[in-house]
Amino acid sequence: MNCSFDLFFAAERDAESYIDFHSHGGFEIVFYASGNGTTTIGNHTYSYSSGQFTVIPPGHKHDEYRRDKTKVMFVNFSYDQVPIHLQTGLYRDDPDGRIHDLLEKMAAELQSKNSFYHLKLNCLLTELIIEVGRIIGGDAPNETLEIDEKLRYAQNYIEQYNCDKVDFADLAETLGYSYHYFRHQFKEKTGYSPIQYVIRKRIDQAKKRLAGSSDSVTTIAMECGFSTPPQFCMLFKKYVGTSPQQYRNSKV
Repeated sequence: MNCSFDLFFAAERDAESYIDFHSHGGFEIVFYASGNGTTTIGNHTYSYSSGQFTVIPPGHKHDEYRRDKTKVMFVNFSYDQVPIHLQTGLYRDDPDGRIHDLLEKMAAELQSKNSFYHLKLNCLLTELIIEVGRIIGGDAPNETLEIDEKLRYAQNYIEQYNCDKVDFADLAETLGYSYHYFRHQFKEKTGYSPIQYVIRKRIDQAKKRLAGSSDSVTTIAMECGFSTPPQFCMLFKKYVGTSPQQYRNSKV
């Protein structure tokens, strides 16, 4: 788990106040200790009340309207989404108030600035991500099924376009994941990283072409998505154990 604390802030916001749409470079968790109102994250509007919190991924535009006077605490941080996927949404703190307590501990560390408080903040952040992940997991019993469906879509997409340049970051974003989380889940489900999966599909396609056509090795290399013929020959031998020409000769 790679995470890093960036910022913590607590404040009371006046009733009937509003903050316009904005976004951040990292994750944000906003905890509503009191009050009620609405917040829109992307295209979805949520009604919040005391004891709830939102999870807002990097780059997601969001606003906030406070119907009543609202006490908020928020923490900004960077996180690679592995192994816990922080799903966008509004959630309620558990009955023991663990999310609220962890944020209060962060506030106390920042107030006291005791020795190694930055290390302590990152420890508290790790604990916060775990507790949020547990709450999200409880609120989303079909998450595993959803991940499986999205990964099947990714596999089908790669198989259809494996000879083209596949932008894994764009594919991950289409599925609603960070690239790091997508890569982790993809490898866990298939046994291969996304790039390894693409290479294997390209090699399979090249093997069919070598055995069933008279096209040159160079033509097959370029049309199967490899950058250069030498790269193709090197990867082919690595994955198959023979050179492309030797493989072709063995199929004659």
